[in-house]
Amino acid sequence: MDINDLSKLFFTGYVSKRNDDKGTVIVTRPDKGNVTTKELAVLQRGTHATKEYWMPAIDDQVLCMRLPNISGKGTGEGFVLGAIYSDVDKPKESNADVRSVRFPDGSYVKYEGGNIEIHATGNVTITGANIYLN
Repeated sequence: MDINDLSKLFFTGYVSKRNDDKGTVIVTRPDKGNVTTKELAVLQRGTHATKEYWMPAIDDQVLCMRLPNISGKGTGEGFVLGAIYSDVDKPKESNADVRSVRFPDGSYVKYEGGNIEIHATGNVTITGANIYLN
């Protein structure tokens, strides 16, 4: 494989299956006649002492990367770098200063300008050695 052919290393597709325990997904590739990938690891921001967990939903459009195979032929291990907004799935926010996480049931956490808004459709539990409310 020509290492300069980035189209073989980077691609978009849709999550078709998840392995939540392993943090991997299988991606369907419309650009390749809807063939599916092997399991691809989902990129996380921490996996050792500090652990973050996020898994894309089924049908999320994702950007994927495959490493070149060390033999020089084909590709090796692959990863999901993240989900991508599209004309069908648009962002819920339109301000670069906002950080939010929105869940399918309508719950969300939103940060904007020093303010944090928490909206839960269920219970909110706060656990700590001491809890101070001001």
